[in-house]
Amino acid sequence: MRWVFAALVAILLLVRVPSLAQPAGGDQGLYAYVGQAIARGELPYRDAWDQKPPAIHYTYALMFRIWPNESVVAATDLLLAGLVAILLVPIGRRLSGQRGPGEVAALLFLLLGNPAFGRLGGVWVRAQCETFIAAAVAAAVLSSLGAASGEEEATRASARRGLGGAVLAGVFIGIAFLYKYNAAVYLVVPAGVVVVALWQQREPRRRGRLLWRHLSALLAGFLAPLAVAAMLFAAAGGLHDLVDATVVYNLQYSGETYAGLAAALRYLIAFPIRYARIDSLWLLGGVGSAALLLLSARVPRRVIAPVWVAAACVAIAINGSRGLPQYFVQAAPALSLAAGFAAVLAWSALGTAGRLVFVTLLVVAVLRVSPFDKAIDATLYDTRFLRGRVPAREYLARFGGQRPTDKFSALATRELGDYLRARTRAADRVLVFGFSAGAYVRADRLSASRFFWSRPVLVGFNEGEPGYGASGLLAELKAARPKIVVLQQHDWPAERTDSATYFLSTPSLAGWLHSEYEPVADTGTYLIWARRSAG
Repeated sequence: MRWVFAALVAILLLVRVPSLAQPAGGDQGLYAYVGQAIARGELPYRDAWDQKPPAIHYTYALMFRIWPNESVVAATDLLLAGLVAILLVPIGRRLSGQRGPGEVAALLFLLLGNPAFGRLGGVWVRAQCETFIAAAVAAAVLSSLGAASGEEEATRASARRGLGGAVLAGVFIGIAFLYKYNAAVYLVVPAGVVVVALWQQREPRRRGRLLWRHLSALLAGFLAPLAVAAMLFAAAGGLHDLVDATVVYNLQYSGETYAGLAAALRYLIAFPIRYARIDSLWLLGGVGSAALLLLSARVPRRVIAPVWVAAACVAIAINGSRGLPQYFVQAAPALSLAAGFAAVLAWSALGTAGRLVFVTLLVVAVLRVSPFDKAIDATLYDTRFLRGRVPAREYLARFGGQRPTDKFSALATRELGDYLRARTRAADRVLVFGFSAGAYVRADRLSASRFFWSRPVLVGFNEGEPGYGASGLLAELKAARPKIVVLQQHDWPAERTDSATYFLSTPSLAGWLHSEYEPVADTGTYLIWARRSAG
Protein backbone atom coordinates (compact mmCIF):
# COMPACT_ATOMS: atom_id res chain seq x y z
CA MET A 1 0.00 0.00 0.00
CA ARG A 2 2.90 2.37 0.64
CA TRP A 3 3.98 2.04 -2.97
CA VAL A 4 0.45 2.66 -4.19
CA PHE A 5 0.21 5.79 -2.05
CA ALA A 6 3.62 7.04 -3.22
CA ALA A 7 2.65 6.41 -6.85
CA LEU A 8 -0.63 8.32 -6.49
CA VAL A 9 1.16 11.26 -4.84
CA ALA A 10 3.72 11.32 -7.65
CA ILE A 11 0.98 11.27 -10.30
CA LEU A 12 -0.98 14.09 -8.63
CA LEU A 13 2.17 16.21 -8.40
CA LEU A 14 3.18 15.45 -11.99
CA VAL A 15 -0.25 16.60 -13.16
CA ARG A 16 0.65 20.05 -11.83
CA VAL A 17 3.99 20.30 -13.62
CA PRO A 18 2.56 21.91 -16.81
CA SER A 19 1.47 24.87 -14.65
CA LEU A 20 5.14 25.94 -14.62
CA ALA A 21 4.39 27.55 -17.97
CA GLN A 22 1.91 29.97 -16.42
CA PRO A 23 2.81 33.64 -15.91
CA ALA A 24 2.76 35.30 -12.51
CA GLY A 25 -0.55 36.86 -11.53
CA GLY A 26 -1.21 40.47 -10.60
CA ASP A 27 -0.62 40.12 -6.85
CA GLN A 28 2.47 38.02 -7.49
CA GLY A 29 3.84 40.87 -9.60
CA LEU A 30 3.53 43.16 -6.57
CA TYR A 31 5.43 40.70 -4.38
CA ALA A 32 8.10 40.20 -7.03
CA TYR A 33 8.69 43.94 -7.42
CA VAL A 34 9.11 44.43 -3.68
CA GLY A 35 11.36 41.37 -3.68
CA GLN A 36 13.54 43.06 -6.30
CA ALA A 37 13.60 46.20 -4.14
CA ILE A 38 14.80 44.13 -1.19
CA ALA A 39 17.54 42.63 -3.38
CA ARG A 40 18.66 46.20 -4.15
CA GLY A 41 18.95 46.96 -0.44
CA GLU A 42 15.67 48.86 -0.17
CA LEU A 43 13.13 48.50 2.62
CA PRO A 44 9.52 47.42 2.03
CA TYR A 45 6.85 50.08 2.70
CA ARG A 46 9.38 52.90 3.03
CA ASP A 47 10.80 52.40 -0.49
CA ALA A 48 8.21 50.08 -2.10
CA TRP A 49 4.69 50.29 -0.67
CA ASP A 50 2.46 47.23 -0.47
CA GLN A 51 -0.21 46.22 2.02
CA LYS A 52 0.94 42.65 2.68
CA PRO A 53 3.11 41.88 5.74
CA PRO A 54 6.84 41.47 5.10
CA ALA A 55 7.24 37.68 4.90
CA ILE A 56 5.79 37.39 1.38
CA HIS A 57 8.14 40.06 0.03
CA TYR A 58 11.26 38.50 1.52
CA THR A 59 10.11 35.10 0.29
CA TYR A 60 9.76 36.44 -3.25
CA ALA A 61 13.16 38.08 -3.00
CA LEU A 62 14.59 34.63 -2.22
CA MET A 63 12.51 32.90 -4.89
CA PHE A 64 13.66 35.21 -7.67
CA ARG A 65 17.23 35.06 -6.40
CA ILE A 66 17.14 31.28 -6.84
CA TRP A 67 15.31 31.34 -10.18
CA PRO A 68 14.93 34.81 -11.77
CA ASN A 69 11.94 33.86 -13.91
CA GLU A 70 8.23 34.22 -13.23
CA SER A 71 7.88 30.44 -13.55
CA VAL A 72 9.33 30.33 -10.05
CA VAL A 73 5.86 31.29 -8.79
CA ALA A 74 4.19 28.10 -10.03
CA ALA A 75 7.26 26.04 -9.10
CA THR A 76 7.15 27.27 -5.51
CA ASP A 77 3.43 26.57 -5.35
CA LEU A 78 4.09 23.01 -6.55
CA LEU A 79 6.81 22.45 -3.94
CA LEU A 80 4.58 23.73 -1.16
CA ALA A 81 1.75 21.44 -2.28
CA GLY A 82 4.09 18.47 -1.95
CA LEU A 83 5.28 19.68 1.45
CA VAL A 84 1.74 20.05 2.82
CA ALA A 85 0.80 16.60 1.52
CA ILE A 86 3.82 15.10 3.29
CA LEU A 87 2.93 16.89 6.55
CA LEU A 88 -0.67 15.67 6.45
CA VAL A 89 0.42 12.02 6.62
CA PRO A 90 1.98 12.10 10.14
CA ILE A 91 -0.66 14.58 11.32
CA GLY A 92 -3.41 12.12 10.43
CA ARG A 93 -1.50 9.23 11.93
CA ARG A 94 -0.89 10.98 15.26
CA LEU A 95 -4.46 12.22 15.53
CA SER A 96 -6.01 8.85 14.75
CA GLY A 97 -3.39 6.44 16.01
CA GLN A 98 -3.49 4.52 12.73
CA ARG A 99 -2.47 4.62 9.10
CA GLY A 100 -5.02 5.85 6.63
CA PRO A 101 -6.45 9.26 7.58
CA GLY A 102 -3.24 11.14 6.79
CA GLU A 103 -2.73 9.34 3.50
CA VAL A 104 -6.32 9.93 2.38
CA ALA A 105 -6.06 13.58 3.45
CA ALA A 106 -2.85 14.03 1.42
CA LEU A 107 -4.44 12.55 -1.70
CA LEU A 108 -7.59 14.66 -1.32
CA PHE A 109 -5.46 17.76 -0.85
CA LEU A 110 -3.43 17.13 -3.99
CA LEU A 111 -6.44 16.13 -6.09
CA LEU A 112 -9.15 18.57 -5.04
CA GLY A 113 -6.84 21.38 -3.90
CA ASN A 114 -5.27 21.71 -7.34
CA PRO A 115 -5.39 25.39 -8.38
CA ALA A 116 -6.30 24.26 -11.92
CA PHE A 117 -9.93 24.00 -10.73
CA GLY A 118 -9.94 27.79 -10.39
CA ARG A 119 -10.45 30.43 -13.02
CA LEU A 120 -7.79 30.63 -15.74
CA GLY A 121 -5.93 27.59 -14.51
CA GLY A 122 -5.41 28.98 -11.02
CA VAL A 123 -2.93 31.69 -12.00
CA TRP A 124 -4.36 34.04 -9.35
CA VAL A 125 -3.84 31.73 -6.37
CA ARG A 126 -0.42 30.20 -6.92
CA ALA A 127 2.22 31.07 -4.29
CA GLN A 128 -0.04 33.57 -2.58
CA CYS A 129 0.34 34.45 1.11
CA GLU A 130 -2.27 31.84 1.96
CA THR A 131 -0.21 29.14 0.25
CA PHE A 132 2.65 29.73 2.66
CA ILE A 133 0.27 30.10 5.58
CA ALA A 134 -1.23 26.68 4.84
CA ALA A 135 2.21 25.06 4.96
CA ALA A 136 3.26 26.91 8.13
CA VAL A 137 0.07 26.01 9.98
CA ALA A 138 0.38 22.35 8.95
CA ALA A 139 3.93 22.36 10.33
CA ALA A 140 2.65 23.98 13.53
CA VAL A 141 -0.04 21.32 13.97
CA LEU A 142 2.51 18.52 13.53
CA SER A 143 4.88 20.20 15.99
CA SER A 144 2.14 20.60 18.57
CA LEU A 145 1.19 16.94 18.19
CA GLY A 146 4.81 16.10 18.95
CA ALA A 147 4.63 18.31 22.03
CA ALA A 148 1.51 16.54 23.20
CA SER A 149 2.97 13.07 22.68
CA GLY A 150 6.06 14.12 24.62
CA GLU A 151 3.94 14.74 27.68
CA GLU A 152 2.47 11.27 27.52
CA GLU A 153 5.87 9.96 28.61
CA ALA A 154 7.24 10.44 32.09
CA THR A 155 10.91 11.24 31.45
CA ARG A 156 12.46 14.68 31.73
CA ALA A 157 13.85 14.36 28.22
CA SER A 158 10.37 13.78 26.82
CA ALA A 159 9.06 16.75 28.83
CA ARG A 160 11.75 18.97 27.29
CA ARG A 161 10.88 17.68 23.83
CA GLY A 162 7.26 18.47 24.55
CA LEU A 163 8.03 22.08 25.45
CA GLY A 164 10.31 22.35 22.44
CA GLY A 165 7.50 21.15 20.21
CA ALA A 166 5.18 23.79 21.68
CA VAL A 167 7.74 26.52 21.06
CA LEU A 168 8.29 25.33 17.49
CA ALA A 169 4.54 25.25 16.86
CA GLY A 170 4.33 28.85 18.04
CA VAL A 171 7.22 29.84 15.78
CA PHE A 172 5.43 28.39 12.75
CA ILE A 173 2.24 30.30 13.59
CA GLY A 174 4.34 33.43 14.07
CA ILE A 175 5.81 32.92 10.60
CA ALA A 176 2.30 32.48 9.20
CA PHE A 177 1.33 35.73 10.95
CA LEU A 178 4.11 37.55 9.10
CA TYR A 179 2.51 36.47 5.82
CA LYS A 180 -0.89 37.77 6.93
CA TYR A 181 -1.87 39.00 10.36
CA ASN A 182 -5.21 37.20 10.37
CA ALA A 183 -3.20 33.96 10.65
CA ALA A 184 -2.94 34.66 14.39
CA VAL A 185 -6.29 32.87 14.76
CA TYR A 186 -4.50 29.60 14.00
CA LEU A 187 -2.96 29.71 17.48
CA VAL A 188 -6.15 28.00 18.64
CA VAL A 189 -5.21 24.84 16.72
CA PRO A 190 -1.90 23.94 18.44
CA ALA A 191 -3.36 25.29 21.68
CA GLY A 192 -6.29 22.92 21.20
CA VAL A 193 -3.90 20.00 20.64
CA VAL A 194 -2.12 20.75 23.91
CA VAL A 195 -5.34 21.22 25.87
CA VAL A 196 -6.88 17.98 24.57
CA ALA A 197 -3.71 15.99 25.30
CA LEU A 198 -3.09 17.36 28.78
CA TRP A 199 -6.69 17.39 29.90
CA GLN A 200 -6.41 13.68 30.48
CA GLN A 201 -4.05 14.29 33.37
CA ARG A 202 -5.94 13.13 36.45
CA GLU A 203 -4.15 15.37 38.95
CA PRO A 204 -5.65 18.90 38.60
CA ARG A 205 -2.56 20.72 39.90
CA ARG A 206 -0.20 18.90 37.55
CA ARG A 207 -2.63 19.40 34.67
CA GLY A 208 -2.84 23.11 35.32
CA ARG A 209 0.93 23.42 35.62
CA LEU A 210 1.54 21.56 32.37
CA LEU A 211 -1.10 23.57 30.51
CA TRP A 212 0.46 26.81 31.70
CA ARG A 213 3.95 25.72 30.67
CA HIS A 214 2.94 24.51 27.24
CA LEU A 215 0.66 27.41 26.38
CA SER A 216 3.34 29.85 27.56
CA ALA A 217 5.89 28.06 25.38
CA LEU A 218 3.48 28.24 22.43
CA LEU A 219 2.96 31.98 22.93
CA ALA A 220 6.70 32.60 23.35
CA GLY A 221 7.40 30.81 20.09
CA PHE A 222 4.69 32.84 18.34
CA LEU A 223 6.09 36.16 19.56
CA ALA A 224 9.69 35.38 18.58
CA PRO A 225 9.37 35.95 14.79
CA LEU A 226 7.24 39.05 15.44
CA ALA A 227 9.88 40.51 17.74
CA VAL A 228 12.65 39.86 15.23
CA ALA A 229 10.69 41.51 12.40
CA ALA A 230 9.78 44.52 14.56
CA MET A 231 13.38 45.02 15.66
CA LEU A 232 14.69 44.81 12.10
CA PHE A 233 12.21 47.39 10.80
CA ALA A 234 12.73 49.64 13.81
CA ALA A 235 16.50 49.52 13.31
CA ALA A 236 16.02 50.49 9.64
CA GLY A 237 13.63 53.33 10.53
CA GLY A 238 10.69 51.71 8.76
CA LEU A 239 8.48 50.56 11.62
CA HIS A 240 5.97 53.40 11.20
CA ASP A 241 5.66 52.68 7.47
CA LEU A 242 5.21 48.98 8.22
CA VAL A 243 2.34 49.66 10.63
CA ASP A 244 0.66 52.14 8.30
CA ALA A 245 0.76 49.81 5.31
CA THR A 246 0.04 46.44 6.91
CA VAL A 247 -2.19 47.36 9.85
CA VAL A 248 -3.96 50.68 9.24
CA TYR A 249 -4.52 50.12 5.53
CA ASN A 250 -5.64 46.51 5.93
CA LEU A 251 -8.14 47.40 8.65
CA GLN A 252 -9.62 49.93 6.25
CA TYR A 253 -9.48 47.46 3.34
CA SER A 254 -11.23 44.67 5.23
CA GLY A 255 -13.78 47.00 6.79
CA GLU A 256 -14.84 48.30 3.40
CA THR A 257 -16.82 45.11 2.81
CA TYR A 258 -18.72 44.93 6.11
CA ALA A 259 -21.46 47.22 7.36
CA GLY A 260 -20.78 46.02 10.91
CA LEU A 261 -20.11 43.03 13.13
CA ALA A 262 -23.45 41.43 12.27
CA ALA A 263 -22.61 41.53 8.56
CA ALA A 264 -19.24 39.91 9.24
CA LEU A 265 -20.88 37.12 11.26
CA ARG A 266 -23.45 36.51 8.52
CA TYR A 267 -20.69 36.16 5.98
CA LEU A 268 -18.75 33.80 8.25
CA ILE A 269 -21.76 31.53 8.53
CA ALA A 270 -22.84 31.75 4.89
CA PHE A 271 -19.67 31.38 2.84
CA PRO A 272 -18.75 27.79 3.88
CA ILE A 273 -22.20 26.66 2.78
CA ARG A 274 -21.92 28.57 -0.48
CA TYR A 275 -18.47 27.13 -1.18
CA ALA A 276 -19.64 23.59 -0.42
CA ARG A 277 -21.93 23.94 -3.44
CA ILE A 278 -19.11 24.79 -5.85
CA ASP A 279 -16.01 23.14 -4.34
CA SER A 280 -16.06 19.45 -3.40
CA LEU A 281 -13.17 19.87 -0.95
CA TRP A 282 -15.34 22.25 1.05
CA LEU A 283 -18.25 19.82 0.75
CA LEU A 284 -16.28 16.80 1.94
CA GLY A 285 -14.38 18.77 4.56
CA GLY A 286 -17.56 20.28 5.92
CA VAL A 287 -19.31 16.93 6.22
CA GLY A 288 -16.17 15.41 7.72
CA SER A 289 -15.90 18.20 10.28
CA ALA A 290 -19.50 17.69 11.38
CA ALA A 291 -18.96 13.95 11.73
CA LEU A 292 -15.75 14.39 13.73
CA LEU A 293 -17.43 16.83 16.09
CA LEU A 294 -20.14 14.28 16.80
CA LEU A 295 -17.55 11.55 17.38
CA SER A 296 -15.14 13.62 19.48
CA ALA A 297 -16.90 12.95 22.80
CA ARG A 298 -15.36 9.48 22.90
CA VAL A 299 -12.01 10.45 21.32
CA PRO A 300 -11.26 14.13 22.05
CA ARG A 301 -8.44 14.37 19.51
CA ARG A 302 -10.97 14.10 16.72
CA VAL A 303 -12.00 17.68 17.43
CA ILE A 304 -8.67 19.08 16.21
CA ALA A 305 -9.47 18.88 12.49
CA PRO A 306 -12.83 20.72 12.87
CA VAL A 307 -11.12 23.35 15.03
CA TRP A 308 -8.53 23.82 12.27
CA VAL A 309 -11.32 24.20 9.70
CA ALA A 310 -13.12 26.73 11.92
CA ALA A 311 -9.94 28.76 12.40
CA ALA A 312 -9.44 28.84 8.62
CA CYS A 313 -13.01 30.10 8.15
CA VAL A 314 -12.44 32.91 10.66
CA ALA A 315 -9.16 33.87 8.96
CA ILE A 316 -10.94 33.99 5.61
CA ALA A 317 -13.72 36.18 6.99
CA ILE A 318 -11.22 38.61 8.53
CA ASN A 319 -9.96 39.34 5.01
CA GLY A 320 -13.38 40.76 4.16
CA SER A 321 -16.27 39.51 2.06
CA ARG A 322 -14.72 40.15 -1.37
CA GLY A 323 -14.41 36.39 -1.81
CA LEU A 324 -11.06 36.57 -3.62
CA PRO A 325 -10.04 33.00 -4.50
CA GLN A 326 -6.67 33.14 -2.78
CA TYR A 327 -8.35 33.70 0.59
CA PHE A 328 -9.70 30.14 0.56
CA VAL A 329 -6.41 28.37 -0.22
CA GLN A 330 -5.41 28.31 3.45
CA ALA A 331 -8.35 26.06 4.38
CA ALA A 332 -7.41 23.21 2.02
CA PRO A 333 -5.16 21.20 4.42
CA ALA A 334 -7.70 21.38 7.24
CA LEU A 335 -10.60 20.40 4.99
CA SER A 336 -8.60 17.52 3.54
CA LEU A 337 -7.69 16.26 7.00
CA ALA A 338 -11.30 16.43 8.23
CA ALA A 339 -12.55 14.66 5.11
CA GLY A 340 -9.83 12.00 5.17
CA PHE A 341 -10.16 11.29 8.89
CA ALA A 342 -13.96 10.98 8.74
CA ALA A 343 -13.79 8.85 5.58
CA VAL A 344 -11.48 6.29 7.21
CA LEU A 345 -13.70 6.12 10.29
CA ALA A 346 -16.75 5.56 8.09
CA TRP A 347 -14.95 2.94 6.03
CA SER A 348 -13.95 1.04 9.20
CA ALA A 349 -17.50 1.12 10.55
CA LEU A 350 -19.25 -0.06 7.37
CA GLY A 351 -19.66 -3.47 5.83
CA THR A 352 -19.10 -4.33 2.18
CA ALA A 353 -22.46 -3.04 0.96
CA GLY A 354 -22.19 0.09 3.07
CA ARG A 355 -18.71 0.83 1.72
CA LEU A 356 -19.96 0.49 -1.83
CA VAL A 357 -22.79 2.95 -1.20
CA PHE A 358 -20.43 5.28 0.69
CA VAL A 359 -17.85 5.40 -2.11
CA THR A 360 -20.52 5.81 -4.78
CA LEU A 361 -22.06 8.77 -2.97
CA LEU A 362 -18.67 10.43 -2.52
CA VAL A 363 -17.66 9.97 -6.16
CA VAL A 364 -20.99 11.30 -7.43
CA ALA A 365 -20.82 14.31 -5.11
CA VAL A 366 -17.24 15.16 -6.13
CA LEU A 367 -17.96 14.82 -9.85
CA ARG A 368 -21.10 16.96 -9.61
CA VAL A 369 -19.45 19.75 -7.63
CA SER A 370 -15.87 20.03 -8.86
CA PRO A 371 -15.32 21.23 -12.47
CA PHE A 372 -12.92 18.51 -13.58
CA ASP A 373 -13.43 19.53 -17.21
CA LYS A 374 -12.04 22.99 -16.39
CA ALA A 375 -9.00 21.57 -14.60
CA ILE A 376 -8.27 19.11 -17.39
CA ASP A 377 -8.64 21.80 -20.06
CA ALA A 378 -6.26 24.16 -18.22
CA THR A 379 -3.66 21.43 -17.74
CA LEU A 380 -3.84 20.33 -21.37
CA TYR A 381 -3.58 23.92 -22.56
CA ASP A 382 -0.43 24.46 -20.48
CA THR A 383 0.95 21.21 -21.88
CA ARG A 384 0.27 22.25 -25.48
CA PHE A 385 2.09 25.51 -24.89
CA LEU A 386 5.10 23.74 -23.40
CA ARG A 387 5.19 21.50 -26.47
CA GLY A 388 5.23 24.55 -28.75
CA ARG A 389 1.74 24.06 -30.15
CA VAL A 390 0.33 27.37 -28.85
CA PRO A 391 1.97 30.71 -29.73
CA ALA A 392 3.21 32.66 -26.70
CA ARG A 393 0.98 35.66 -27.35
CA GLU A 394 -2.11 33.48 -27.70
CA TYR A 395 -1.20 31.60 -24.54
CA LEU A 396 -0.71 34.74 -22.43
CA ALA A 397 -3.97 36.22 -23.70
CA ARG A 398 -5.75 33.48 -21.77
CA PHE A 399 -4.71 34.96 -18.42
CA GLY A 400 -6.81 38.03 -17.70
CA GLY A 401 -8.12 40.95 -19.69
CA GLN A 402 -11.04 38.95 -21.02
CA ARG A 403 -13.75 40.53 -18.86
CA PRO A 404 -14.54 44.18 -18.09
CA THR A 405 -13.88 43.47 -14.40
CA ASP A 406 -10.37 42.13 -15.03
CA LYS A 407 -7.84 44.57 -13.63
CA PHE A 408 -4.90 42.42 -14.71
CA SER A 409 -3.84 41.02 -18.07
CA ALA A 410 -0.75 38.84 -18.32
CA LEU A 411 -0.31 39.66 -22.01
CA ALA A 412 -0.66 43.41 -21.55
CA THR A 413 1.74 43.35 -18.59
CA ARG A 414 4.31 41.32 -20.51
CA GLU A 415 4.13 43.62 -23.54
CA LEU A 416 4.38 46.73 -21.37
CA GLY A 417 7.46 45.32 -19.68
CA ASP A 418 9.11 44.71 -23.05
CA TYR A 419 8.12 48.22 -24.17
CA LEU A 420 9.67 49.85 -21.10
CA ARG A 421 12.86 47.83 -21.38
CA ALA A 422 13.30 48.74 -25.05
CA ARG A 423 12.72 52.49 -24.56
CA THR A 424 14.56 53.19 -21.32
CA ARG A 425 17.98 52.65 -19.86
CA ALA A 426 18.69 50.71 -16.68
CA ALA A 427 19.20 53.95 -14.75
CA ASP A 428 15.89 55.48 -15.89
CA ARG A 429 12.90 55.58 -13.58
CA VAL A 430 9.39 54.87 -14.84
CA LEU A 431 5.90 54.99 -13.36
CA VAL A 432 3.26 52.35 -14.02
CA PHE A 433 0.22 53.78 -12.26
CA GLY A 434 -2.19 50.85 -12.13
CA PHE A 435 -2.10 47.15 -11.30
CA SER A 436 0.73 45.93 -13.52
CA ALA A 437 3.76 45.69 -11.26
CA GLY A 438 4.94 42.71 -13.25
CA ALA A 439 5.92 45.16 -15.99
CA TYR A 440 8.61 46.62 -13.71
CA VAL A 441 9.86 43.11 -13.01
CA ARG A 442 9.88 42.20 -16.70
CA ALA A 443 11.65 45.41 -17.68
CA ASP A 444 13.96 45.38 -14.64
CA ARG A 445 13.19 49.05 -14.04
CA LEU A 446 12.63 51.03 -10.84
CA SER A 447 9.43 52.85 -10.04
CA ALA A 448 9.58 56.63 -9.80
CA SER A 449 7.51 56.38 -6.62
CA ARG A 450 7.23 53.98 -3.73
CA PHE A 451 3.56 53.77 -4.80
CA PHE A 452 4.38 51.48 -7.69
CA TRP A 453 0.71 50.44 -7.85
CA SER A 454 -2.17 52.84 -7.69
CA ARG A 455 -4.88 51.74 -5.28
CA PRO A 456 -3.47 53.26 -2.06
CA VAL A 457 -3.37 56.64 -3.77
CA LEU A 458 -6.61 56.16 -5.66
CA VAL A 459 -8.66 55.43 -2.49
CA GLY A 460 -7.05 58.33 -0.64
CA PHE A 461 -5.30 56.28 2.02
CA ASN A 462 -3.69 58.58 4.60
CA GLU A 463 -4.56 61.54 2.38
CA GLY A 464 -3.16 64.68 4.00
CA GLU A 465 -0.37 62.83 5.81
CA PRO A 466 3.19 63.62 4.67
CA GLY A 467 4.24 61.29 1.85
CA TYR A 468 0.75 59.97 1.12
CA GLY A 469 -2.04 60.70 -1.32
CA ALA A 470 -1.76 62.62 -4.55
CA SER A 471 0.58 65.17 -2.99
CA GLY A 472 2.97 62.49 -1.76
CA LEU A 473 2.98 60.81 -5.16
CA LEU A 474 3.57 64.12 -6.94
CA ALA A 475 6.50 65.02 -4.71
CA GLU A 476 8.21 61.73 -5.54
CA LEU A 477 7.52 62.11 -9.26
CA LYS A 478 9.00 65.58 -9.33
CA ALA A 479 12.13 64.29 -7.61
CA ALA A 480 12.54 61.18 -9.75
CA ARG A 481 11.49 62.67 -13.12
CA PRO A 482 10.47 59.35 -14.72
CA LYS A 483 11.35 58.79 -18.35
CA ILE A 484 7.94 57.23 -19.07
CA VAL A 485 4.59 57.48 -17.29
CA VAL A 486 2.04 54.73 -17.86
CA LEU A 487 -1.58 55.16 -16.76
CA GLN A 488 -3.67 52.01 -16.69
CA GLN A 489 -7.29 52.05 -17.83
CA HIS A 490 -10.18 49.87 -16.61
CA ASP A 491 -8.21 48.52 -13.64
CA TRP A 492 -10.37 49.23 -10.58
CA PRO A 493 -14.02 48.59 -11.51
CA ALA A 494 -15.01 47.99 -7.88
CA GLU A 495 -13.82 51.51 -7.05
CA ARG A 496 -15.90 52.88 -9.97
CA THR A 497 -12.90 54.55 -11.56
CA ASP A 498 -9.52 53.62 -12.95
CA SER A 499 -5.96 54.80 -12.51
CA ALA A 500 -5.86 56.84 -15.72
CA THR A 501 -9.09 58.66 -14.91
CA TYR A 502 -7.95 59.41 -11.37
CA PHE A 503 -4.55 60.71 -12.48
CA LEU A 504 -5.88 62.90 -15.28
CA SER A 505 -8.75 64.27 -13.19
CA THR A 506 -6.51 65.26 -10.27
CA PRO A 507 -5.40 68.83 -11.10
CA SER A 508 -1.97 68.67 -9.49
CA LEU A 509 -1.04 65.36 -11.14
CA ALA A 510 -2.56 66.23 -14.52
CA GLY A 511 -0.87 69.65 -14.52
CA TRP A 512 2.53 68.11 -13.85
CA LEU A 513 2.01 65.46 -16.54
CA HIS A 514 0.89 67.88 -19.26
CA SER A 515 3.67 70.34 -18.47
CA GLU A 516 6.53 67.85 -18.88
CA TYR A 517 5.21 64.89 -20.87
CA GLU A 518 3.50 64.11 -24.13
CA PRO A 519 1.22 61.18 -24.99
CA VAL A 520 2.88 58.60 -27.23
CA ALA A 521 0.56 55.59 -27.19
CA ASP A 522 -2.86 54.30 -26.20
CA THR A 523 -2.85 50.50 -26.15
CA GLY A 524 -6.42 50.18 -24.94
CA THR A 525 -5.06 49.05 -21.56
CA TYR A 526 -2.48 51.78 -21.00
CA LEU A 527 -2.05 55.47 -21.79
CA ILE A 528 1.68 55.97 -22.25
CA TRP A 529 3.39 59.34 -21.85
CA ALA A 530 7.05 60.15 -22.50
CA ARG A 531 9.08 63.01 -21.03
CA ARG A 532 9.74 65.77 -23.52
CA SER A 533 13.34 65.86 -24.62
CA ALA A 534 13.65 69.52 -23.65
CA GLY A 535 12.20 68.81 -20.15
